[in-house]
Amino acid sequence: MPILPAEPQLFPPDLLDRPMPPSASEPSSEEEDDPDTPRWWCLHTKPRQEKAIARDFQKHQLAHYLPQVVNESRTPAGRKIRSVVPLFPSYLFFWGDEHQRLQVFRGDRLVSVLKVKDQQELHEDLRQVHRMLSSGLPVVPEPQFPIGSWVRITSGKLAGMIGKVEKRGNRDHFIAIVRMLGKGVSVELEPWQVEAVPPESNDS
Repeated sequence: MPILPAEPQLFPPDLLDRPMPPSASEPSSEEEDDPDTPRWWCLHTKPRQEKAIARDFQKHQLAHYLPQVVNESRTPAGRKIRSVVPLFPSYLFFWGDEHQRLQVFRGDRLVSVLKVKDQQELHEDLRQVHRMLSSGLPVVPEPQFPIGSWVRITSGKLAGMIGKVEKRGNRDHFIAIVRMLGKGVSVELEPWQVEAVPPESNDS
């Protein structure tokens, strides 16, 4: 089945080509508190709500950026599927003033709105990401659980086990370690089968 094209992810289309206003890139203490000064905000969304929010923003002509990529994964049955997914799951970038920030927080799709301290840095980072995505070259998101991360298996016969992520070849492995010996065993898992655990959870 052919993959559906990505939804519009940048509005307006020239948002990242515009120079940052001086008041947004280097705000003084007064300008930083000015509710009429537009700036970048990082929106933390509820799971799988990024595209719905972006559609609402497009409808209401609100400036935003939702970087997306083609992702290949497998179902529990082993079937390969391709889909267009957010590059940064559960995050969307919004450009607007304080009044618009309050407007977008209405509804039940957002977890929080994160204030961006270094506006110029984020603007340049987003421009760089957009340039990469627009290049036509294959772009893949970095793994949600980097090598060395402690994770807990959430489904299947091994649910509840805690271990580390290790990279071997083209697949990530889950490692269960006998800590006294410093050795362990590993099993291949898909990212959807694990969740991150806080550092204190693996101190036992």
